[in-house]
Amino acid sequence: MKIVIVGSRTFDSFEYNLCDSFRMLGHDASIIDIVDVLPVSVRLNYWVSRFIESYDRVVSVRLANKVALLRPDLVLVVYRNLHPMIVRQIKDHWPAAPVVQINPDALSNLEKQQIIAADFDHYFSKEPFVVDFLTTKIGASAHYLPEGFNPRIHRRPAIEKTIAEWLTEIDVLVFGNLYAYRARMIEHLMRAGIKVAVYGTEGPYMRPVVRSAFRKQYLVGPDKNRLLYGAKIVFNNFHYAEITSVNQKYFEINGIGAFQLSDYKPTIEEYTGVPADLVTYRSVDEAIEKIRYYLTHATERYELADRQYGHFQRHHTLDLRAGQLLHTVGMSEASATAVV
Repeated sequence: MKIVIVGSRTFDSFEYNLCDSFRMLGHDASIIDIVDVLPVSVRLNYWVSRFIESYDRVVSVRLANKVALLRPDLVLVVYRNLHPMIVRQIKDHWPAAPVVQINPDALSNLEKQQIIAADFDHYFSKEPFVVDFLTTKIGASAHYLPEGFNPRIHRRPAIEKTIAEWLTEIDVLVFGNLYAYRARMIEHLMRAGIKVAVYGTEGPYMRPVVRSAFRKQYLVGPDKNRLLYGAKIVFNNFHYAEITSVNQKYFEINGIGAFQLSDYKPTIEEYTGVPADLVTYRSVDEAIEKIRYYLTHATERYELADRQYGHFQRHHTLDLRAGQLLHTVGMSEASATAVV
């Protein structure tokens, strides 16, 4: 089957890993990015398209034409800031392929609601709240599909965790875009005397305390696997607009075999391979208490991380998610694989 994904080709992006999973399942999968149709950066395109609709339309027409030339069996659009006309354009040029939207981001990042204005054949979301809205309020064919991890990219290093921790020398690791909500929580941890190493992309308004722990490195590839696995605790705080869902990192951290302490969300009860209350927190004070506990109880950390690793390898890879998606849209004769 020929599958075309409209989205980012950046290494370790959601689209990159999803494309890799389709290929692993034996499909001819490829990615078309905005930079393939216009000689501008994705960031510049994002801002110009917000304010100049004529430019936005040009981008959509060119993307649609490029998709149609490939004559795919299925089109997946991951970008959520494209003009709604892109769906109609694709169908006009190549009506044989279902056009599907899959949104891996938080509820607040729906831009100008372009994906709701567009007539996608199917919508997929990790957020049950969004699925319910799309289904019951606008009559869309919407489906719940959690994210996952790529087992060929997010891999557990081949050394004992005790040795990895000794080599890494990190008590608590936090990584990702350093938005204000994440930075404020990190500051609480640091003011409580917890040693934190911060990796990722600097956000606006970074506070001095957090800046002192910022390593100025975006984690990807082997370095990401090594540092997450080697940290005693990986602290994960979800975006406030992830109403009941988790972020992509939640699956990656567990898939790598690291010990993760995350914000509690209801869907974790479906995902986790250990009791959720052992590896989640509901307030920053509880997070500090559990961090202090697990820093002094290494054996429990190792056991929980190992159980999560095995569970996530069996149930939460993007290979499984890709198979579920194809089954849901009627593109596969195989039985659906459970996502939890």
